[in-house]
Amino acid sequence: MQNRIRILLFCLALSASTVAFAQPQPPSPQSAAPAKPPASQQKKPAAPAPQTAPKPKSDSAAPAESQDAPLNPDAELQATVQQAGNDRAALIRNLEAYLVKYPDSPRRAAIYRALLESEMQLQNQKRALDYAQQILAIQPDDSQTLFLAATLLEKMPDDASQTQAIGYDTHLMELVAKADPESRSPQMTLEDWQAGRTKFTMDLYVLRGKIERHLHKNSDAVKDLKEGFRLLPNVEAAVNLGEIAEESKNADEAVRQYAVAFLLAGQDPDENLVSREGLRLEMGNLWRSTHDSNVGLGDILLNSYDKTRALTRANGPEPPAYNKGVTDPLQFSLRRVDGSAAMKLADARGKTVVLDFWTTWCSYCRVTETMLSDTHKKFAGRDDVIFLAINKDEDESQVAPYLKEMKLEGTLVFADGLDTVLKVETIPTIIVLDHAGKVAYRSQGFVPDNFSDALSAAITKASGASQ
Repeated sequence: MQNRIRILLFCLALSASTVAFAQPQPPSPQSAAPAKPPASQQKKPAAPAPQTAPKPKSDSAAPAESQDAPLNPDAELQATVQQAGNDRAALIRNLEAYLVKYPDSPRRAAIYRALLESEMQLQNQKRALDYAQQILAIQPDDSQTLFLAATLLEKMPDDASQTQAIGYDTHLMELVAKADPESRSPQMTLEDWQAGRTKFTMDLYVLRGKIERHLHKNSDAVKDLKEGFRLLPNVEAAVNLGEIAEESKNADEAVRQYAVAFLLAGQDPDENLVSREGLRLEMGNLWRSTHDSNVGLGDILLNSYDKTRALTRANGPEPPAYNKGVTDPLQFSLRRVDGSAAMKLADARGKTVVLDFWTTWCSYCRVTETMLSDTHKKFAGRDDVIFLAINKDEDESQVAPYLKEMKLEGTLVFADGLDTVLKVETIPTIIVLDHAGKVAYRSQGFVPDNFSDALSAAITKASGASQ
């Protein structure tokens, strides 16, 4: 849902910043009946001009008061809309009759826009396309109408329509590339504007790739689909890339693309247009046809997940860099989970430091914490031994709810890069630093046998004093 909102907001901002309206004064009623992508047209009927069209002056007789008094074009347009009420078919008939009477109306772009929206709501896509093209003849840079026209043309079976859709899509890409973030609406944050532009550009690349595939220009299609996926990993690009690979008899590449689509499908209910069950069956069938069994298919899924996750990270905002360039553990400053003053490991110089690396998703960490409790008791009251429970979750918002359920001992801090310096790749990991900050002991993974005794012995040895 957020993606749809962002793309709509960006499309509106782009139209506002790039389109020079062609109608003379009085102002066009464009805002009264905006052309939107079909998904957003179900909420309330549009009217082309009742809110902005000039009202009859007070010294003029209103239509209801004098049936014989001629109406000026603006008042007649307002009456035309009011007579239709909420009947879309009636509105179409009335507006078309108005355009026959006033073919050069300065408000015709807004009237075409109301007709376009009405035809879309009545699911008359061919007529909606005709009105979209009428709007573009007047306002060639209208981003909403360009996008709608391209998506309508893409559904047409003939090559001429598909080629025209590519033209609209490409022109819209050019407009997006030139869009100025400073021209966005005051209600739109820069973050939402940037996210909307990325999502919108991704949709444009994927749409063009699908059209190129229809035109049998597979090399161009693959290029555009991959660019769309690079901008924002998405199911549609992956499925199309898989189908192109399958048609080219490249089964392994097809399986890899279907695996990506399988992993992404269902993450956003609004975008769930692909059956995961169907993808699973397709992957299995293709893999068995070339490998004689399902062995190895799981590895493909895991690798696809890792690559997609890495790409998503690369396209996301840069995470805060804590302790950048620091390599000495005792020079680290670690944020406390409770938000209080940071823990400076320099204060621990000359002491033994026990580092317990954990995450909220690690089931073995719960068991390890229970075993660590025994070690805590053995060294209770020793001010030369410090225990740090170090969280290395990527999503730190999960930590507070977890700690309401699970009580951890020791000082609770975030890893803030210390895990990278100490090469912590397995969870849980327990590390003991000696007085100089050197690693004196390391336990990786779940090691239930003799855990407490081995850790206690390592702490005692590192501290240089027997219990």
